[in-house]
Amino acid sequence: MRLGGADLSDEVFERRHRWVTGVLVGLVLGLSVWVVVPGLPTSEVVDRVPLLVMAAWVALTALAALRPWTRLHPRASRRLRATSTSAGCFAAAGLVVCAAGGAAEAHFVFFVLVPLVALYEMVLPFVVAVGLVVLQLGVVGTLWPAAVFGADHSGEDAWVSAAVHSALFAAGCAGSLMAWSGARSARREAAVVVAQLSHRTAHDELTGLANRAGLADALDAALTGVPQDLAVVVMDLNRFKEVNDTLGHDAGDELLRGVALVMEEAVGGRGSLARLGGDEFAVVLPGFDGPGACAVAEQLREQVRERSTVAGIALDLDLSAGVALHVAQQPLGAAAARAASGELLRHADIAMYDAKRSGGGAVVYDAAMDHHSTARLEVSRELRTAVVQRDQLVLHYQPKISLADGPADGLADGLVGGAGGRLVGVEALVRWHHPVRGFMPPGDFIPLLETTDLVHSFTAYMVDLALDQAQEWYLSGHEVPIAVNAFPRCLTHPDFLPHVARALHERALPAHLLRLEITEDALVADPETASAVITQLREMGVATSIDDFGTGYSSLSYLRRLPVDEVKLDRSFVTGLGTSSEGGGGDEVLVASIIDLAHRLGMQVVAEGVEDPAETRALRALGCDVAQGYLFARPAPAAAISAELLATARRWRPPAQPGAPTGEMTGPASAGLGSSSG
Repeated sequence: MRLGGADLSDEVFERRHRWVTGVLVGLVLGLSVWVVVPGLPTSEVVDRVPLLVMAAWVALTALAALRPWTRLHPRASRRLRATSTSAGCFAAAGLVVCAAGGAAEAHFVFFVLVPLVALYEMVLPFVVAVGLVVLQLGVVGTLWPAAVFGADHSGEDAWVSAAVHSALFAAGCAGSLMAWSGARSARREAAVVVAQLSHRTAHDELTGLANRAGLADALDAALTGVPQDLAVVVMDLNRFKEVNDTLGHDAGDELLRGVALVMEEAVGGRGSLARLGGDEFAVVLPGFDGPGACAVAEQLREQVRERSTVAGIALDLDLSAGVALHVAQQPLGAAAARAASGELLRHADIAMYDAKRSGGGAVVYDAAMDHHSTARLEVSRELRTAVVQRDQLVLHYQPKISLADGPADGLADGLVGGAGGRLVGVEALVRWHHPVRGFMPPGDFIPLLETTDLVHSFTAYMVDLALDQAQEWYLSGHEVPIAVNAFPRCLTHPDFLPHVARALHERALPAHLLRLEITEDALVADPETASAVITQLREMGVATSIDDFGTGYSSLSYLRRLPVDEVKLDRSFVTGLGTSSEGGGGDEVLVASIIDLAHRLGMQVVAEGVEDPAETRALRALGCDVAQGYLFARPAPAAAISAELLATARRWRPPAQPGAPTGEMTGPASAGLGSSSG
């Protein structure tokens, strides 16, 4: 074990050196008073050599206290100053013993000085101090035993006294060395712990890569060094949530570790890679411009897509990347570099989300994106106000027309595009009338809801608005089921089902007047939970639909496990049906198969986006139950739905008195599709 005091910081060494030097100065001043003041008892040794000894003590004190030695090599400076101070202290202690005539109490000065000199944690000062004590006890004690061991000691027993004092002094030295060694070990262990904590502060625990703080440090270092262009690339894994939901979080962690290794190999020594959190990674690329950074991002994308596996299962994983560029101009100070690094990461993050909205790949940041991002933040804040105040969001309704038979009596063909049929329900579509921005389509604010806690209160509000309108129609004698889109996160919220039940009860409405449309991916991501929620809704009498069927997982196998009432064909399957033009988006064989399977499972089929009479005829021929689209009507306020179309809906006669039996169904639509299955 090396005991050289090298691990003491300059601050600690200087503080301890001042303590030892202060003790030496005190000893010198005390001895000066003792020798100079008349009448104080002194030994014959002091009487013989007082001036010579005092001059030596003062010289050693001055030598130890001066700091010019620090201009030497740091380790040499420490040794010189510590050794001279230690020598002065123990030489002064020897003179104290002599001046006291060898009194036993005077020897305690040595035991006080041993742990004091051990504070240096250096071998040379300690050895010099021990040597001076040996000189005191062995040489001076032999020549003048009375001055060292007391007047009653003669030369015959001087060696015995020297041995006893040496043994006691050795014990003191051993204790100091043990404390010295223990303190050194404790510091080393503390340094290891501090290094581990420091590493954890700057590194990701799961992958071992740098974390956000570590990346910021690397970016700061690049910006404060030699001026150079650099690029920051922020990457996000697409469809990673599906892995967590399907295979579990342990598999997700394994995948992240594998992706980190793949990216490290791909980046190599070209940059600094980091995991920012979740499934987001970033890399700093010094010396890269936009095309070069995009090329690296595409290389990483290709490697991730080809080499992403979990438990031997190859996954189709993609990533979206945003690139932000820094053009070298002049060296940056620490504060400017910190601000610039934060701005670069923010810009790269904005570009990454733009790439994600575009379906993947790499996108370079520009100022227009930043304006869009700022606007999104403002819209998000204003949307919260709109949801809370409930005075800006309104519902428009798009009719759903039965294709099961011909036109209802009294309904002009022009109202339904020449296709005939009855009104069997409407779909509620939200619109935002912003007090400043004006009319805002759903695409401008619905995506914001999916990432905030507003989604629950928003959906509850939409259910309330829809049921208010259903109640108005119901009290006028028309049963018009209203379909409301439900966000996937709402299905598992503990307050959602109770709110639906309470809203129906407060309005005294039959439950079949409400239908909840759920996206396909929400059902497949967690089939067990989805099945349980849909079952509870069915027990309440509320029907459910799979919205945009075929655009998610495009799987039919899960339909038999989910007690849904309706399948809504996405418009991509409908466009072009019944036309002879090449390239039509419709596929009659596929649509016929979906309709047949849904009917066998007891479900209805609704076709969305119908815009051509030929599509209507083809859908009716294939057995499709219901259609909606611009051919029949565009989404509009409830008041815009014509009385003629509304008259074709299922009708009933309200009871004459409160508490009377349910009214009697009337009109040609009484046998239509307005029940819980329609």
